[in-house]
Amino acid sequence: MEQQNTLRPRLNNLQWVALAAGIVGLALSAVGYFTNQEQFFRSYLLSYVFWIELSVGAVAVLLIQHLAGGRWGMVIQRILEAGAMTLPIMAALFVPLLFGLPALFEWARPEAVAHDALLQHKAPYLNVPFFMARAAIYFVVWIVIAFLLTKWSVERDKTGDAALTKRLKNFSGPAMWALAITATFASFDWMMSLEPQWFSTIYGMMFIVGAMAAAFAFATLVLARVAGEESLAQTVNAQQFNDLGNFLLTMVIMWTYIALSQYLIIWLGNLKEEIPWYLVRGSGSWATVSQLLIAFHFVIPFFILLSRSNKRQPKALTMLGLFLLLARFIDIYWLIVPAFRPDAVFFHWLDAAALLGVGGIWMAAFYAHLKKHALVPRYDPRLEDAAPRGRRAPSEA
Repeated sequence: MEQQNTLRPRLNNLQWVALAAGIVGLALSAVGYFTNQEQFFRSYLLSYVFWIELSVGAVAVLLIQHLAGGRWGMVIQRILEAGAMTLPIMAALFVPLLFGLPALFEWARPEAVAHDALLQHKAPYLNVPFFMARAAIYFVVWIVIAFLLTKWSVERDKTGDAALTKRLKNFSGPAMWALAITATFASFDWMMSLEPQWFSTIYGMMFIVGAMAAAFAFATLVLARVAGEESLAQTVNAQQFNDLGNFLLTMVIMWTYIALSQYLIIWLGNLKEEIPWYLVRGSGSWATVSQLLIAFHFVIPFFILLSRSNKRQPKALTMLGLFLLLARFIDIYWLIVPAFRPDAVFFHWLDAAALLGVGGIWMAAFYAHLKKHALVPRYDPRLEDAAPRGRRAPSEA
């Protein structure tokens, strides 16, 4: 089924705007590389983690909706598939980071390892060849999962084969385990090992839940923007927005619970190897960022999402989606940047350039995949009772 004529031109325009923005951002980042290589790699890592989180989160939520079923999943399935299919381009965008490992990671500098017994102890795991091999494994696993989920979904659209629905569900269970394990180790490698003297076993779960929160926020935001399209108007209703709002609330609570658990366990343990990580983030101007993170990632969205009426309004969910994506960036900034700037909050113009560059390419790839297929999956068993006949989706007007 072809995309509606009113939507395809919009997606085409958005794709070209995003691509142009990405090219400009990457060009500015290239200028920054030649003027300040160390800052370039730091800014690029910050931006890359934010956008790869959306891709990984999209795969995770896609797997959950195939496992659990429910009409809420059907209306964002194409959005999630488009987000998941950005992974090949994200694998290519990961390559520049490989040239900056010594600038980013203490364990990648032989002179630092030679004078640190702990780094020597961790060297069998934290070394450049093994780091690169693990990254390759992560991307292979993620891309294969995303490719198969999308391939079988599109094939079902063409053939109506009910066996494909069962195949998607049976595949999603083992795939979820594979994603959870690889995403956990990716967060250890790309973020936690920036400060190799510190560690947390719950860190990976915090990253995965954050990625799912970002994916839910992004998918809900996009759905709210296109819900009035004729191809969706008879399928999307206020109850599905309410369900998505409930999932957003769940993600907000889960992230807060995990983050608080990590804090309490480390603080009560009172170990000199672990406490400094929080002391840095709780002192000086970093304390303000910590307070903003609590307010933006929990307090404000929590009370907004308690309202049933807010969860049923596309306009409200659009604003909340943008708000939660901002909160996700603050969280990643709070996790990464103090490893390089422990004394005070620091924001470089390259942070904005890299965010625009990587983000523009990500969004261009997203729109390119989103416009390929109908927004509503055909022959989905949830389609028959997705919306009462004649009942239209809520409008933004």
